[in-house]
Amino acid sequence: MPEEPIIRDKAREAIRSGRVPTVQPTRMFCCRGAGAMCAVCGYPVARGEMEFEFEYRTGPQPEFEERFTWTPETQRYHLHRHCFMAWDFERTNVGPPERGPSI
Repeated sequence: MPEEPIIRDKAREAIRSGRVPTVQPTRMFCCRGAGAMCAVCGYPVARGEMEFEFEYRTGPQPEFEERFTWTPETQRYHLHRHCFMAWDFERTNVGPPERGPSI
């Protein structure tokens, strides 16, 4: 694939900038695209094109009694197939973005 180095560069930049996380998602889906923006390259995933959607739950899980009415907050990411493969490969090599000094 001739554009592979370009896609991997974009995946590394998305990881370094914090646009996409480096940890394994809570849940992941593969479905037809619906026009959502790809978190790696910034282009929309066209309708009918294969899309990887993954999500992360944010916040702690509540106590037992509250679980029945609890709706977890989620953060979702949409990626093209090639962008997903580049992200999945690069996240294990790049790691989390470095933090600057606190003020």
